[in-house]
Amino acid sequence: MQTNEADFETHVDDIVKAIGDKLERSVIVTELKRYVEEYGIDLATAKESIVRKHYGNPGALQMGAEKLLAQIGPGENNVQFKAKILSIYRKEITTKEGAKKILFEGEVGDSTMRMRYSYWSDQCDFESGDVVEVLNAYSKSWNDRITLNINDGSMKKIQDNDLEKLDLGVAKNTMNQAGEEVELVNLKPGMSNVSVKLRIIDVETRSITVKGEPKTIFGGTVGDKTGTCRFTSWEDHNIIAGKTYKIDNGYVKEFNGPDLQFGEYTKFTEIDDDLPSLEDYEDGVQYSLAQLDERNGASDAVVEGHVFTIREGSGLIFRDKETNRLVRNGDDRKNANPDLRIKMIFDDGSGSCTAYLNCKLTEKVLGRDLDSCLEFVKDNFGPEALVEEIEDALLLKPLKLRGFARSDEYGLSFFARSCEPANELDVPSVARQFLAALEG
Repeated sequence: MQTNEADFETHVDDIVKAIGDKLERSVIVTELKRYVEEYGIDLATAKESIVRKHYGNPGALQMGAEKLLAQIGPGENNVQFKAKILSIYRKEITTKEGAKKILFEGEVGDSTMRMRYSYWSDQCDFESGDVVEVLNAYSKSWNDRITLNINDGSMKKIQDNDLEKLDLGVAKNTMNQAGEEVELVNLKPGMSNVSVKLRIIDVETRSITVKGEPKTIFGGTVGDKTGTCRFTSWEDHNIIAGKTYKIDNGYVKEFNGPDLQFGEYTKFTEIDDDLPSLEDYEDGVQYSLAQLDERNGASDAVVEGHVFTIREGSGLIFRDKETNRLVRNGDDRKNANPDLRIKMIFDDGSGSCTAYLNCKLTEKVLGRDLDSCLEFVKDNFGPEALVEEIEDALLLKPLKLRGFARSDEYGLSFFARSCEPANELDVPSVARQFLAALEG
C-alpha cells in the first residue's frame, strides 16, 4: 500500500520532537516508508530506529507499538492498545495534599485477557460495551495486579468489529454504582470491585517489607452463609473479629483458594446482618469437590467421600533436611529425614481430587508412630507391607476430611488437617432422592 506524508503526519511530528530539527519532514517520511513498506518493519520499531540512527532520544517518542493486553507488563510507559470497556464506575479520592479528585475505574478486555484501568478525568463520556483506542497509557503493579493508567484525552471511541463482537461477559458495573454483590462461595481469583456481606472470624497482623520499608498488613478468615475464605488487608481498616461488615471494592487473588483482598479504596460499613455466629464456623463449612474445583479451592473446607485409590508415594518417604523436598527412590538419603504421608484419590460423587494426609494423620490411620513404622518396614524388608496396611485401612472406606484445597493445572488437591470416618452412604436412598429431584 502506497502512503504519503499525510498518512504519517502524527508519527512524523513524534519523530521531530525526539530528534529536533536534524532532518526535513520529507526525509523522515521517505525513511519511514522504506522501513514500513520495503522492509516490513512495524511502525513503532521503525520510528525508534530512525530516532536512534540520528542520535535522538527514543524515550521522547509518544506513540508506542500497539499491544494486546496480555503483552503489557508492569512499569511500562507510552502503552498503546485497543480494548472493549467491560465496566466503569465513578470514584472520589483524596490526594496527599487533602484535595478531592474524581476519576473513573473498571475493567477493559480484549481477546487475550481482562485488565483493570483508571481513567484520570473528572468527566467520562464512555460506557460499558464501548470499544476504545488508548494512547500513552502507563502501567503499574500493586500486589501482582497490573492497572492501566489513562490520562484525560488519551482514550477515544473507535469502530472495531472483532472487539465489538467479543463476548467477555455482561458488564454489571456502571458509573456511580458499587460492584456486584456476591457470596463467598462464588468468589474466584481475578475478580475485582467485589461487594460482599461477611463476618470477620479471626484477624492477625503480619510485618512485611515493601520497597525497603516495613509495612504491617492484616490477614485472617471471613465467612458468610455460604462458606469461608482467607482475607488480606493492605491497609488498617480497624477490622474487628466477630463483627459483620459490608465490603465494597474488594478484589480476589489466589492463595490456597480465593483470597479476598482489601486495599486503600476498599470501603467497610458495619452492619447488623443475620450471618452465622463465630461458633457456627468452628466445625468448618461443607463443600462438594465440584464446588471446590469451580472456585479454585478454599482455605478451610470439609468434604466427605470415599477413598478410591492409594497412590504411589504413600507410606514411608524421605525429605531433604534443608529443603523438605521429597527425596525420590535411588537418590541419596544420607541428608534426608524419614516421614509418613498418604496420597490418595478421593471421590464424593460430584468430582474427585488428590488428597494428602500428613505424618500425624497417617500415624492415626495406621495406629503406629513413625519409629514403629520404620521398624515395621525393616522387619518386612521394604515399605510395600506398610502401603498394604494403608490400603487395608482406607481403600473404599468413607472419610470426612477437613483442610485446605487448591485447583491448578494438575487438578484439585486437598491437604487434610483432620481425618475421621464418615457415615456410610445409603446408596439406594441417595439414588432415589436424586431421581426424584430430576423428575421435579
